[in-house]
Amino acid sequence: MPVRIFAIPFVSEKGCFFDEEVNNFCLNKKVRKMETYFFQSDGKPYWTILIEYNEVLKDEKTPDVNLDEPEKLLYQRFKEWRKNKAEADGVPVYIIATNSEIMELIKRTPKSLEALRSIRGFGKKKIEKYGKEIIDIINNFYPDKK
Repeated sequence: MPVRIFAIPFVSEKGCFFDEEVNNFCLNKKVRKMETYFFQSDGKPYWTILIEYNEVLKDEKTPDVNLDEPEKLLYQRFKEWRKNKAEADGVPVYIIATNSEIMELIKRTPKSLEALRSIRGFGKKKIEKYGKEIIDIINNFYPDKK
């Protein structure tokens, strides 16, 4: 079973531990087990996180209309992101992206804002507001295909 260990230092200037690296790593994995340990080194606080996981990405995407396991996971990630954005912006989720727009993102996996423009439903305003985050989600989910 593959494992990954992270040591996350406390950033006193920001008053927090930055978990972005861990979140990006877990984006395209099925986490089987996670263990956390707090420690101090030279007076600095750290969290160590051990993650036992399974890979969900296949080498090639199946050109089937149905979603394969990685695509289902990406679909769920987009729905979570959309829900959080809608709550933060105080709008219905379909304003952020409809289910069909999310499906199109998964099928076409745009890697740039320019590529995102070619997807129906993503106009100038939506791309300005959410485009970078959408591209980041895709690029972090498929890190080897950037």
